[in-house]
Amino acid sequence: MKKIVIDSYPISVPYVGLGEFCRQVGERLGKLAPELRSRYGIELYFVVPPKFKGYFGNEVHYIGMHPSLRRLFFLFPISADLFHIPYQCSRIKGLYCAKKQLLTIHDINFVYEKEGKYLKRAINKFRKKIKWADYVNYISQFACEDTERYFHMHHPKKIIYNGVADLSSLSQNISFPANIPDDFLFHISSLQPKKNVHLLVEMMEYLPEQNLLIVGNWGSDYGKMLQQQIKECRNHNIYMLSNITEAEKAVLYANCRAFLFPSLCEGFGLPPIEAMKFGKPVFLSTLTSLPEIGGKEAFYWEELSPKSMAEVVRKQLAFFDKSTHYAERLKQSAARFDWNRCVDQYIKYYLEILEL
Repeated sequence: MKKIVIDSYPISVPYVGLGEFCRQVGERLGKLAPELRSRYGIELYFVVPPKFKGYFGNEVHYIGMHPSLRRLFFLFPISADLFHIPYQCSRIKGLYCAKKQLLTIHDINFVYEKEGKYLKRAINKFRKKIKWADYVNYISQFACEDTERYFHMHHPKKIIYNGVADLSSLSQNISFPANIPDDFLFHISSLQPKKNVHLLVEMMEYLPEQNLLIVGNWGSDYGKMLQQQIKECRNHNIYMLSNITEAEKAVLYANCRAFLFPSLCEGFGLPPIEAMKFGKPVFLSTLTSLPEIGGKEAFYWEELSPKSMAEVVRKQLAFFDKSTHYAERLKQSAARFDWNRCVDQYIKYYLEILEL
């Protein structure tokens, strides 16, 4: 039997991008485990927090690990034909007893976000992971080009796009949040500085006829700064929510007028595709991976200044409202990003690496 070990530790935070990624991939691999065993002689093992043993079903194996031991995992006498680290910021740099190792690279945002000794430390950690890896894959062409621009990469590689869940079925029979207007523009993110949300707040000064709902982590320093900025707005047309469920998020996608995402740095960009699966127009920056992910159907801010952004939103919303087919085109474009297709491509890569 061939043994594949997969680090799936982020499933403990399911509503963060990496947690969602590990959950979606793990759940589908768990369902396919009997076929992988009978057809290819493959056994799957997942590294998870101890309380998440059994999370992906009974057809796979689990390696429960306390957080304090993760940095020492590479020394554990666990043999594997393939060890897959599905995110580049894992505390596990490798597995000494693995014959081959695959590293999934989502982004190198640390290059843009950190400075001084913190940047140097992040670069050194990433270089160690690259050194351990025999194979890599990227979640977008941009992530590939960006990584290879900063680091000398000579690994065999593939581009495997993430899937994006269709949340439309979750929006049924869920009540709409109180105190939120029926007609609103929508943004959801971790509310980090790179998300550029303060520009949306400033933009609303030029869109007094519209409402904006922002959902995210308001407890961060950037979130607190945004709260103060919103309090000082003259139009009082910005609303805030936090700690929503997947079903509540689906309701907001289903009822919003458009989704806004002026991010400065994205390896993929999950929320815009979630919105497009509802047939909602999305407004994106032209930076990093977003044009690749949004495609021709998204609307783009060529200039990230509040007044210019407001003009684009007003103009393109009027265009969208007159169109009879644009919502369907958005759904078709978003259909490219399917989790079953994504996991099928990972399995093909596993088989290629293991020469099966």
